[in-house]
Amino acid sequence: MTGTLVASPGFAMPAPVGTQPPVAMKSIAAPVAGAVAGMPAAPASIGDRGCVRTVLSAMAAATIGRTGRARRGRQGTHSDRASVTAMAAGQGSAPTLHVGIVGYGLVGKELVGQILDNVARLEAELGVRVEVSAVARSKTMVLLPTRGDAALKGGAWPGGDVPLDLARLADHVLAAAASSGGRAIMVDNTASDAPPDHYAAWLAAGADVATPNKRAGSGPYKRYEQIRTAAKQGGSRFLCEATVGAGLPIVGPLQSLLRAGDEVKTVEGIFSGTLSYIFNTWRPGMKFSDVVDDAKNKGFTEPDPRDDLSGTDVARKVTILAREMGLKVELDDVPVESLVPAALRDWTPPAGEKLGDAFVKALGDFDSDMDALISQADSAGKVLRFVGSVDVAAGTAAVKLGRFPKDHPFAGTQFADNIVAFDTKWYSPRPLVVQGPGAGAAVTAAGIFGNVLEVMNGMKRAQ
Repeated sequence: MTGTLVASPGFAMPAPVGTQPPVAMKSIAAPVAGAVAGMPAAPASIGDRGCVRTVLSAMAAATIGRTGRARRGRQGTHSDRASVTAMAAGQGSAPTLHVGIVGYGLVGKELVGQILDNVARLEAELGVRVEVSAVARSKTMVLLPTRGDAALKGGAWPGGDVPLDLARLADHVLAAAASSGGRAIMVDNTASDAPPDHYAAWLAAGADVATPNKRAGSGPYKRYEQIRTAAKQGGSRFLCEATVGAGLPIVGPLQSLLRAGDEVKTVEGIFSGTLSYIFNTWRPGMKFSDVVDDAKNKGFTEPDPRDDLSGTDVARKVTILAREMGLKVELDDVPVESLVPAALRDWTPPAGEKLGDAFVKALGDFDSDMDALISQADSAGKVLRFVGSVDVAAGTAAVKLGRFPKDHPFAGTQFADNIVAFDTKWYSPRPLVVQGPGAGAAVTAAGIFGNVLEVMNGMKRAQ
């Protein structure tokens, strides 16, 4: 489920760059937020800014758990691999990447399943072992013993729960990495603001962080800078490919273009699988509320459909991409054209009625307004699509309902596709287009697993 990457002919994506050697693991039981807050601002160079991911790693990530094949992504330098091998030799085994899982719901269980299904093959191919060392739910966690992750097989929750303590969990994973001579990576599968508050401490202590959680990349810019600075201090990486487009290679290609010296002018795309499905389904003559109801019944929407129709999730993704391109954008700086009628934004359902069902019923009162929009677009030979965009030269980002010609790439999306177009100095007049499924537990987990593979490739020992 890698989607489609359509590029102008005659251009090869830049080769992967840089890897991280093992770093000294530090305890983070004592709070370090104050120290991180006092660090100097992160440099503005492309190499240090934003998430790091290659196209090949992303494409491999989206297939590994389903096809049993993995493409080799970024590899370490000879000296990096030699240092890892030397450390592992002292332990008499392959170097190990120790994974701490925060959030053990659909995505978390899928990710652990993909890891466990591929441990032996990856060790044989890369000479690196991957092991889940800890898992956490909303209130409890389990700190696993060495080679104890078999207890997670099939999405099981092992015994030995203790109250959730994210600092203690990270210390356990870091200690396991220090003991084995490997590395630690913390994976945040939540949509909460609580784990991102720990990212700076984890990164400064030497643990990589991989996440689909959009809160860090789109939250307060000051915290984002602290995270980037902490990663530099700790010799670690903040990996967030899955925050935009789940398993689709979006952040990685953008970073590769910037590093290679391309000039990105604009980035525009359909970033919501829910809204993609709605606008791919809706046709003139169909009631908008009926299409929203259909999306709700098929599980595309949140329990409160306003969470999707408001466009806030798209604004978060646009903010993440804007920051990747060096713009100091706050989420509140992004204007959003909400699809929720003003009269329903603070609306509450009648007593005894389910929120989703009651909202769709109330939305029906505004079908005529929506019908006018789609009829006007259709008469002009265009379609409606809900898009997010970043204009680098103007330093702005926006989320809105746009009209596009019927031969435009955005008009050709299917089902719940995400699609992104990069208009750059090199990709002009035809943009680089990435398209494919951008939602779902399996695809999201594959995107995270791609980040795990990225770290493992950096640990690859000399053959």
